[in-house]
Amino acid sequence: MNAPQHNAALPTILVVDDSPDILILMEELLSDQYNILTASGGAQALEIIEGSVPPDLVLLDCMMPGMDGYETCRKLRSSSAAGTPVIFLSALSSIEERLLGYSAGGDDYVCKPFDMPELIAKIERQLAVVSSKRELGNQLNEAVNAVMSSADMVGEVGVVLDFQRALNACTDYAGIAAQLFESFERYRLDGCIRIQGKMGMVSLNSKTTCTALELSILDHLAAQKPDPRIRPFGPHTSFNFGSIILFLRDLPMTRSPDMDPELAERHGRAIDNVALLIEGACTKVTALDNELAVRELNSTVIKMVSMTRLALADISAKNKAMSNEVQTLFESLAKDVDDSYMNLGLLSQQEEFLSGLIKSYMTAVIQALAKGRETEGKLGKVIEQLGHLK
Repeated sequence: MNAPQHNAALPTILVVDDSPDILILMEELLSDQYNILTASGGAQALEIIEGSVPPDLVLLDCMMPGMDGYETCRKLRSSSAAGTPVIFLSALSSIEERLLGYSAGGDDYVCKPFDMPELIAKIERQLAVVSSKRELGNQLNEAVNAVMSSADMVGEVGVVLDFQRALNACTDYAGIAAQLFESFERYRLDGCIRIQGKMGMVSLNSKTTCTALELSILDHLAAQKPDPRIRPFGPHTSFNFGSIILFLRDLPMTRSPDMDPELAERHGRAIDNVALLIEGACTKVTALDNELAVRELNSTVIKMVSMTRLALADISAKNKAMSNEVQTLFESLAKDVDDSYMNLGLLSQQEEFLSGLIKSYMTAVIQALAKGRETEGKLGKVIEQLGHLK
């Protein structure tokens, strides 16, 4: 353990690792940006925490002799540093190892050998979360206390009914997730959720966006086959209903024979009630997606009707101009022919025949253009009817 001169303006990080080389390396790499404390084991780390002001963040090795990182983290969560973020450092990267870190109360997980920019980015993210939590801590505690106090007065069935009524006011996925977490709190449950559909995707826990560990767990659940929809996940339970994926901690689906029968029954009812809540939430997701699809379709129809109306108006104007031009041309032709009769030496019958022929063709062309205008009129009525459908 070392106790260098600290800069009060810098965050304090406690590095816990049984390797002296790692402790020296971490102090050299991080001391310019943070106050660094070091401990060679879990017991020494807890001693440091209890003997002074808790650090702002803990970098904790998973595999250590004696008290390992997971046990150290569990004890830390029961100490004065219960709210201090913990980033696990481990050479193991499987989902099982990450789940152990999540169950122990960790906030993030970095694999050895780690990339220093990545580690610093994760440290900064956790420090930012801590800062935000401190600002909202008092209000959050009051809200949680109010919810927990009212939970005893509402039955399990009432929670489901209240949730169904509250869904009517939800206009996006985040609102649905908020209502679900409010119901989970009344059941004394907590975890993380992902909702995905036409409106995008949200991944949230009961307080804010998911931590890195929670995101990795949700990704793991999303990659699994959806059947069965409800399955045990260690001492926890996962729900995969397609558009909604949920992970609830400390809700065992598999219950040991020595478990208290009343507690086992309560866990079973909780799983059934959560499934009902998710089914209702999935129905609301589908309804929101359908409303979005209808709005997009209406917008497309409106644009098409407007474009067609403009095109029809342009065609009508061009047809009218063409009709006037054709009539003018035929009248000019007839006049020129009449003026030329004197020079052609035609008989009166031939002149009448030629004039009549020109007039008949003019009449036929004008009638053909008139039929085109009739077609324009019918098309215009269809466009107006489409416009009323919006």
